[in-house]
Amino acid sequence: MRIHKLTLSFLSITLILLGLHLWRMITHQTHARQNYAFNVGVAEHHPIMGRFELITENENQSITVSENYKEDNAYWGAANNYEFENFPPPYTLSCHWVSLRERKIYKGTFELPHKTIDSLFKLEKAKMNKFSAYSEPGAYGYNFGVGIAPGGMVTVWVSGRHYFQKEIAIYQAKEFDSYDWNAFGQELLNTLPEGFDSKSKKTDSIIKNNIPPEMDKWKIFSEKHLYYVQIIGFSDEVTSVDLKCFNEESDRYKVNDGVKQLVYTSVPNHISINKNELKDRNSYRLSEDYITTFKEEKKNLAIGDTLVFVIEKGINDRIKTLVTTTSKIISKKE
Repeated sequence: MRIHKLTLSFLSITLILLGLHLWRMITHQTHARQNYAFNVGVAEHHPIMGRFELITENENQSITVSENYKEDNAYWGAANNYEFENFPPPYTLSCHWVSLRERKIYKGTFELPHKTIDSLFKLEKAKMNKFSAYSEPGAYGYNFGVGIAPGGMVTVWVSGRHYFQKEIAIYQAKEFDSYDWNAFGQELLNTLPEGFDSKSKKTDSIIKNNIPPEMDKWKIFSEKHLYYVQIIGFSDEVTSVDLKCFNEESDRYKVNDGVKQLVYTSVPNHISINKNELKDRNSYRLSEDYITTFKEEKKNLAIGDTLVFVIEKGINDRIKTLVTTTSKIISKKE
């Protein structure tokens, strides 16, 4: 009888532990492998030298990017890479770099937003990037892009198809006194500006003349607003509109007879009008003045009111864009 009770107790405990393990696998996708790539971009004319690592849970596997220089050919927000790995989803990001324009060293290890990453991998393949590989033709996944800006600002994006990129986190790295990844980085920092040589004449001049970094530009680009996107006045041949923002987020919006679509992102800076399933495509770049316009309209918002970014087809096929509010649209209709 005692042996029977002990066996039942053992089986019960085993089943509980197995259930907890299965629940962890389902909710956190601990052991689920996904296709993804990793790259690093920097703010324009703010070259760096560093080591960046995307690490899976329990530090079992990682993708590392280490560079002698990252400068103007590695733009902030460009999360594009065609070499991918089939690993469990990334869990942490490790960064250690020398900011040459600032003459400073930064370092940080950051835990990534796991639920957000899991939810992105559950999206339809239409938004994912299609990687080409000899062993796995048609492998779908995402590019993880890290953007380094002055002041130790670290931004992480996940990008798929050319029209889809989502900012998933912004971190703040800490200043350090020494660069311990390799001796060359510390030596280069100590010998600036003589030891620096850039392919870009402008960057070379900036470093050698010790011109201060643009500390606020990328923070301003990253400021988010809650607003509606409203697309009106287009014919049936227009299938969708791609919207890219200053914080490098982008997505595709269906043309749905003026229906407003709520978003939380930064100010738009680029529009692509797609016709006939992308066979015909027109693109428009927006001025940075819209950043000021959004801020001014936001200051004057009444309680319960919401910003609206309108994309409208005007006379002679001209595209009109404006920032307004839901209350102003209602007043105009009345």
